[in-house]
Amino acid sequence: MKTLLTTLALFAAVCASTTASAQVSSTETQALSKQLAQLMRNPKKPKQDVHLNLIGCRAEQVIRDRDADVQMTKPLAVSYGGNSGWAVKVDNGVFEMKMNLQWADVTSLTYERSSDSDGQKYFEVKIVKAKKGDNSSFEFPLYTTDEATVKDVVRRLDKVRRSCGGN
Repeated sequence: MKTLLTTLALFAAVCASTTASAQVSSTETQALSKQLAQLMRNPKKPKQDVHLNLIGCRAEQVIRDRDADVQMTKPLAVSYGGNSGWAVKVDNGVFEMKMNLQWADVTSLTYERSSDSDGQKYFEVKIVKAKKGDNSSFEFPLYTTDEATVKDVVRRLDKVRRSCGGN
């Protein structure tokens, strides 16, 4: 009986340490969010902000343009869903879009080289999510030509995804 209890206690300790090592600390998450904010800023568009906010086991992508070519007689706001939905706000000269996802719904994270119409080179990260009745993806840019940096960011994002039960 003592051997069984000792074995169970040891098994529980191993399981707990494995779970703890898979978790991502808030310090790591904050550092990743800060690096993403720097890399997602398009140097050619100083009045546009693109962020990927990491909030526990979900992420929120925010695109905000304070110099949008938009003229409205009244502000417009539309949204869909909740934790895995989206929202858009449009007003004179302002455009904002938010998209949310649950990391547990994400099935893959990939990146590829890309360039805009002006020839500016960057990497595009693609997040694919799938859950019953909803297979979707969204992309965001990382304005760097350093593939090692992009690879590291994607690896760290995948660590967050896995810590939240992503496939």
